[in-house]
Amino acid sequence: GGVCLGHEARQDDLTLVRLAADGRQEAFDTLVRRHQDRVYGTIHRMVNDREKAMDLTQETFLRAWKGIGAFHGDSSFFTWLYRIARNVIISRSRYDAARPKLNVSLDSHEDGEPRAAPEPVEAGSSPEDSIVQAEQRRLVLEAIAAMPPDFKEVLVLRDMQDESYETIADLLDIPVGTVRSRLHRARLELKQVLRSRVGPTD
Repeated sequence: GGVCLGHEARQDDLTLVRLAADGRQEAFDTLVRRHQDRVYGTIHRMVNDREKAMDLTQETFLRAWKGIGAFHGDSSFFTWLYRIARNVIISRSRYDAARPKLNVSLDSHEDGEPRAAPEPVEAGSSPEDSIVQAEQRRLVLEAIAAMPPDFKEVLVLRDMQDESYETIADLLDIPVGTVRSRLHRARLELKQVLRSRVGPTD
């Protein structure tokens, strides 16, 4: 592959997109490597299911490869990818909703999948702390995954992916003020959902 100079790190996406649009698979492979962790991380937190997130991430990049000629650099490449990912998630959830459910108990994880392993906690915390933190994290992820899409998106992007308000406004194509008010309402809703599931958290 070509050398990518530091100050031209965006060599960037647009240059690679143009090469990919000319059929250069290796250019697209570079784009995938560059963006897959961020895309997967966002999708995983939206659906709270590791295997489903991997499928949806693959589908996102497949659609991006097929439609690469439609990207003209009006937004960042990640913004374009994210909008494809949103459509992929919506299509999958509609498909899942239409499928007949096979006597799965309400408590079991989606499709009986094993739960995602909790992320490691800082050294020095006791095993009890680790268990409590992992359980709290699981409850939060499950509560977020069950929220309305508008609330879920801003919570994941801001509080879990640490995206800026400006980036979120760009990704969702809404004003920054709307991002702030939606996030405020989403956090209140999340608190209520958690309170109803686990009782007071103070």
